[in-house]
Order: sequence, then structure tokens, then C-alpha cells
Amino acid sequence: MSKYFLPLTILLLFNACINTEVGEIIKLPEPKREGGMPLYEALSLRKSLRKFDPSIKVSLETLSQALWSCYGIREGTYRVIPAAKAWYTFIIYIFLEDGVYKYNPIDHAILKIIDGDHRKITGTDTAIVTKAPVSFCFIADLNMKGRPAEDKTLRRDIAKVDIGNLTMALSLFAAANNMKGVIRGNFNQKDVFEFLNLNSNDYYMPLAFSLGY
Repeated sequence: MSKYFLPLTILLLFNACINTEVGEIIKLPEPKREGGMPLYEALSLRKSLRKFDPSIKVSLETLSQALWSCYGIREGTYRVIPAAKAWYTFIIYIFLEDGVYKYNPIDHAILKIIDGDHRKITGTDTAIVTKAPVSFCFIADLNMKGRPAEDKTLRRDIAKVDIGNLTMALSLFAAANNMKGVIRGNFNQKDVFEFLNLNSNDYYMPLAFSLGY
């Protein structure tokens, strides 16, 4: 086992949060900002793995680190990953066994928006999405209130580029922590948007990601 492996924190297993209510905000543990596996080693180990052990849950601590690694705030208002025009259009929805959550990078917290296990809706390959404990849906907001009134086509095109930063960061996170992860395009955006009450004129979902062990 790698010396850089971050052990599961038993007291923080996310299935302990099954009783959270819709509308409840969960403040995530403070992410680690030092240490871990060297970059070159993580790059050499990065791979797409699609077979997950559903019996091994992801701790709240690990979920916190994963979210921070792909879309968190490094210091001040600076994000961990870059984004074209510094727009940062993405909303991250987290599908877990006990419900659906929405990530707030400013407060580094998640908000429960829907109760129940709806991971199946995040992809057409049920062998992946029903066994991976976490499914991330990355959805770009094409309206972006408070931003310049650029053409939505440009915002969509930029989202197609920026999604690479998010998914690569998550892939490296998985490799550095002896986890399994896979970037997925096998989903039905219409089904996901109907479930989340979003419309394709204002939002765009380029990719999803499954994470686990």
C-alpha cells in the first residue's frame, strides 16, 4: 500500500449522514493543502477504472478533499483550478446513496437538495453508477448572473474546455489516494435536467465522474 494513501476515517463515513434533511447544509472538513503524493507519481498512476466495490463508502473527509481538489478555493478568491476568463461557470451536483447535494465552494459546504438514492440517473452504464459511492455531475450555468452578457454559445464552448480541468484534477486526486475514478459521457442530459428541474437553454452538462474504491 502506498505511503501516501489517505485512510478512511471511520467516524466520518458518509453513510452516517443518511438522516440529513433536505435543505440541510453540511460544512465540509478543512481540506489538506500540503503533503500527499508527488505530482509525477500521481500522473504515472492515473487511469480510468470502472469497477467499484459498493461496500466501501467514501468518508466525508475524502469527499471534502475531492471537491476542493477539483473546484475549491485555494486562498482568497483564487480557485485550485484555472478557468477561461475566470468565469467558473460550473455547479457541482453530488449524487450519493442518501441523496443529492450541491457544492458551495465559497463556504466549502454541501447543501442537500433531494433525498434518496438517485445515482442511477447520472449515467446509462448502471454497473458503474449504482456501485460507485459518488457520482459528480458538472453542470455549467450559461446565464452567469453578474457576468458580462456574452453569447451563450461562447459560454458553452468555454465550458467544454474548462471541464477538462475539473475532471483531470479529480482523476489525479483518485490516483494519489488509491481510489478509483472514471470520467463519463454516458448519460442522458435530458433525464438529468428534468430530474434537477433545469433547462438546456440555461445549463449545459458536458461530463460526469464516478469515484470510489
